[in-house]
Amino acid sequence: MFGHYRLDRILGEGGMGVVYDAFDTRLERQVALKMVHAHLADRQFIDMFIREGQTLAQIRSPHIIAIYDIGEQQGSPFIVTQFIKGGDVTGLVRSKGPLAPHLACLINAQVAGALHDAHQVGIIHQDVKPSNVLVRNPESPLDPFAFLCDFGIATSSSDSPAGGITGTWNYLAPEYVRDDRDAQGRPIKPAPTRDIYAAGCMLWFTLTGKIPYSGAAVQVAMAHQSAPIPQFLGDDEWTRTANRILQLSMAKDPRSRYQSAAAFKDDLLKLREITSPPQLRPAPSMTDPNPMPVLVSAIRPPTEAEAILIEEQARPSRITPLRVGAAMVGVAALGVGGALAITQPWVEDGPEPIVPTVKGAAYADVNGDKFGDVVTNVQNPDGKGVDVVTWKSDGRTLTPSKPVTYDDPALPEDNDGSEVFPLCADFTGEGKNSFVTFVRSEKGFTIHGDLEGSLKAPAGVVEQGKKMAGSTFYYDLGADDFDGDGVADLYMTTSFGNPDPDLDKHGRTVGDGAVWVYRGTGSGFAEPTRFAAYPAEDREQVVVGEFTGDKKADLVVLKRAPGSPENMTLTGGTSELDLYQGDGAGVAAAKSFPFKHQGISSFVAGDLNGDGRDEIVAAESGRGEGQTITVGTFSDDLTEFSLATRGKLHKPRNTLETTSRYPVTLADVNGDGLTDVIAVSQDTSDGPYAFYVALAAKEGSFQGHELATWKSSPDDVRRYNLMGGTIG
Repeated sequence: MFGHYRLDRILGEGGMGVVYDAFDTRLERQVALKMVHAHLADRQFIDMFIREGQTLAQIRSPHIIAIYDIGEQQGSPFIVTQFIKGGDVTGLVRSKGPLAPHLACLINAQVAGALHDAHQVGIIHQDVKPSNVLVRNPESPLDPFAFLCDFGIATSSSDSPAGGITGTWNYLAPEYVRDDRDAQGRPIKPAPTRDIYAAGCMLWFTLTGKIPYSGAAVQVAMAHQSAPIPQFLGDDEWTRTANRILQLSMAKDPRSRYQSAAAFKDDLLKLREITSPPQLRPAPSMTDPNPMPVLVSAIRPPTEAEAILIEEQARPSRITPLRVGAAMVGVAALGVGGALAITQPWVEDGPEPIVPTVKGAAYADVNGDKFGDVVTNVQNPDGKGVDVVTWKSDGRTLTPSKPVTYDDPALPEDNDGSEVFPLCADFTGEGKNSFVTFVRSEKGFTIHGDLEGSLKAPAGVVEQGKKMAGSTFYYDLGADDFDGDGVADLYMTTSFGNPDPDLDKHGRTVGDGAVWVYRGTGSGFAEPTRFAAYPAEDREQVVVGEFTGDKKADLVVLKRAPGSPENMTLTGGTSELDLYQGDGAGVAAAKSFPFKHQGISSFVAGDLNGDGRDEIVAAESGRGEGQTITVGTFSDDLTEFSLATRGKLHKPRNTLETTSRYPVTLADVNGDGLTDVIAVSQDTSDGPYAFYVALAAKEGSFQGHELATWKSSPDDVRRYNLMGGTIG
């Protein structure tokens, strides 16, 4: 232990200090802790660390490493920062070779964006280089995410100009070496154009795998002043545009460079969309008179469908970092604080273990490891009973358990799983989930798993059923906390189909729908009471969730727009969304909101942004390829309902044989406290089922990838029952 930080392992170590993979026991999160050796911790080092912390604290940027803490403990100054699972750009290029042009442009554009954010508050980094850029998801073909770090030698507009060289020779702007001074003979204050020059050098490195100028230190310094700017040979659009960007970022005269990192970023993003030649041909230079062509691994950004294939086929590989000792040689020779070169956490052999950050029980966590799991309930292949399978998550993949078969005599012979309800929730009030399966029986339901017993059907349902002679009875089970006591309750939604079979097929119901609640006692469930009723006319979808922030469950009913087609959820239109706010015992009058959709195949609720309130999650099959994830949010005062498109789910590759509609469920599969969206699909009607996840994010798009494949496809399975287990 180091204060309230648990030091789990060393990430990097040098003569000046060490970086640890650590765990903050107060806030329960993984961090990177950088510490200077106590015997070197003189006032200069302490001041440097304090300045780095203060510098980072001034900047608000998604692409700049976040600082969490700064201080001194046991005689050693330390800084605690965000932990990035991935590696630095130096290690990435040295292990994998030059980046594909579209990836190089994206990563460098993100760095340029970070520099712009820093420059906006008067901070000049002064040491932009590949080893000071960490990349999360470095293997992703679409979504690598760069973080600029090591601001220890940065200067602000409030600093007084000082002489001397800071930074690393290979990425130093010419004016550093010239020691440019103003009319009074004072060193010129560092300007944003210095960072832009270094970023241009890094662009060349990521595209070619080589630094712009090589040789001894003096030769490199002179080349930055007088050698031609590196260029590529060719007259295609990509080469012409890339050469222009290099000229504008690496100009010898600062006045001829990009005057804004934002302009640099914009040009890089434009270059990213241009198809590159199959190989890049660097022009000859004094230090490299016969450069080898650079083979391009991908000439354009992949489409979403191609990206999914690439990510599925990718295998974890070793990313070899630039060793700390070697990295420090060039810095220490310049008289700069060498400890600043040791803040790059990197991947060792294979993928980094994902550490869940959620407190308490993760949403749908069946086995208590703080990763949300997925549960399937389908007919046993031999037709006897229903198999319940728990697909356990480790943050990256799903691993199936051995099936548990339920074969109650009351189950219909043709039951497809819809009469068995595996639910995961805190039914005991102990702050951890219980896994309970409810199975239809002759008198109601039998209870299996972490709780045992039986339940009777609500008397009110039986009475209502007698009045609806000839009608078809529909019901569903779920779990939520209706009274806010911390113990999950069981609920049943009920409705009756029209006696006319043809009308029933179109979803017409008779009589009011209802929600019945079995209050959780911690060891079982109380007798059911009616919680809410809603009109049968035009009802389409019902979902229970906590939408208002009072810790008590509410009800949402999606109603068809009058005059629209009968199968409204499978077509587009504007329907009505009724919110019934719960007070623990019942609901208030409905508040209605317009809900425009393009065909809904799933309609669920969960806390996707971690704010303690549920959002509506609709999988829409009518917005282009795959299913669109639409998230609906109620305003704090419950006067508005807003919709946002947050991502897409995988579309089956063979759409001639299968439908693009498939069910979704919710679970916090990576244990970050945000509820993720999981879907199942088939590429062909007789092919395996595949599970896909769209990882929820507080902002921006949800990132998706395959979690697992069900290689032995169950026979005659209705898709909407594949993933009923974790809903609730």
